[in-house]
Amino acid sequence: MNPERLPGMPVELRLDGRRVLVLHGPEHVEAVASRLEALAECGAAVTTSTELETDAVEGFHLVLFWPTDQPELARACAARARAAGRLVWCQDAPDLSDLTLPALLECGPVRIAVSTGGRSSALARAVRNALQPLFDPTFADQAWLAVRGRVRRPSVRVQPDAARVVLEPQAPDLS
Repeated sequence: MNPERLPGMPVELRLDGRRVLVLHGPEHVEAVASRLEALAECGAAVTTSTELETDAVEGFHLVLFWPTDQPELARACAARARAAGRLVWCQDAPDLSDLTLPALLECGPVRIAVSTGGRSSALARAVRNALQPLFDPTFADQAWLAVRGRVRRPSVRVQPDAARVVLEPQAPDLS
C-alpha cells in the first residue's frame, strides 16, 4: 500500500434512527454544535454527555469523542467502544477512529465529501469552501432532473470562466 494514500474507503454511513453517543467536555459545547445539527439532520437519535469516562456505550451504533486535549481519555473511550462492537470517532485522532467526518458540499442530490483522512479538517473545509461557489441553484435543479429522469450518462463540465459546474441535459434512460 502506498504510504501517502489516505487509509480506508469513502462510504456514506446511514444513521437514520440509529443511536449516536457524543461525548464532549463542557468547554466544547459550541464546537460540537454543528456536528449535533448534522447528526440530527440525517435522522440520528443523538445522546450527548459530558461524562467523559462513561462505560455506557452499549446500545449505540456510533460513539463520537470530542476533547482533543485529553489523548488518554480518547484512547480509553475508543477501546471501550470497540470492545462493545461500536464504531468510534475521536476528534483530531484518526489513528483512534474507525471513520473520519469529511467536509461536505451539498447541491441538490449531489454530495461531495472532501477528506484528508482526518489529517487536517481545516484543509478539507478550505477545499470545500473553494468549490462551493461552483455549484449554483441551476446545477441543483439540473441534477434533480437527471436523478429523477434516471439519466444514465449525464454530462458534467466545469466552466472556469463562469466559475461554475454545469450539468448538461441528456435524454432520460428509459430502459
